[in-house]
Amino acid sequence: MNELIEIYLQHKDKIESFLKDTFLNNYNNLLQYEKNSFKELFSHFKSLELVYIIDDKTKKQISPNFYSNKIDKNAANISRAYLLNSIDFNDIYITKPYKSSATGNLCITLFIKEKDKIIALDFNLKRLLERLKLLESHEIFNNITKYFYLFAGSMLIVFAFSILSYSFYEIVTKIHKITIMSFFKPIIYITIAIAIFDLAKTLIEQEVLFKSFKKEELEKKTFIKFILSILIALAIETLMLVFKASLQNISYMQNALYLFIGISLLLFALTYFIKK
Repeated sequence: MNELIEIYLQHKDKIESFLKDTFLNNYNNLLQYEKNSFKELFSHFKSLELVYIIDDKTKKQISPNFYSNKIDKNAANISRAYLLNSIDFNDIYITKPYKSSATGNLCITLFIKEKDKIIALDFNLKRLLERLKLLESHEIFNNITKYFYLFAGSMLIVFAFSILSYSFYEIVTKIHKITIMSFFKPIIYITIAIAIFDLAKTLIEQEVLFKSFKKEELEKKTFIKFILSILIALAIETLMLVFKASLQNISYMQNALYLFIGISLLLFALTYFIKK
């Protein structure tokens, strides 16, 4: 919801200019469409979801709520003073984005004065941004993507818990012969499990539960957290090789050196990526 508002505010002047010019230049008498329940307006503006008429003096609604597919007569005589008392306009005015009590959707309302009446036109903000090509969204494709990410994220969580369980199994089965070396592998497994779980959690949060339309910064943070977790696991592996070299075989030291160089290069690349 916040992202929709943010996109709208970035293009606020252009959107308001488009709506005002469209209605002032092409629809001089909106009241004439009332006899046909404003169906012509709904056919022309796919983002339009509600139209109603207010008395300019009393600020009360004097018409039903006209939707694209129905009419709600219960809305007549409702006071709309809470919308109009805080604004001052001559012919046309566009509100800030707000959540509509009638539809439950995020919308903006266009008020147009005609004689002693005010016509209110509620535009669904998401659909309006889509129609103006300011927001790319396709319902069928979005649903497919959502279920794919849900499945992929769930599988990653299963793998993370499997790795965590295996690390616990490693500790329990070797409890009778605990050494400093026997703790390294479970620690590596746990670190990798945390990285996988964090990736899965972020995927489900961003793509399923809280769909994001502006994901660049979030994706960058997720990538950095994932790489850092892998680097920690590699650093532990390097430390384990150093211990092996000092306790068992000095030949392990060469492998530890190569791994340390690789980690250093990855850290350098990650630092450059973060600063860029």
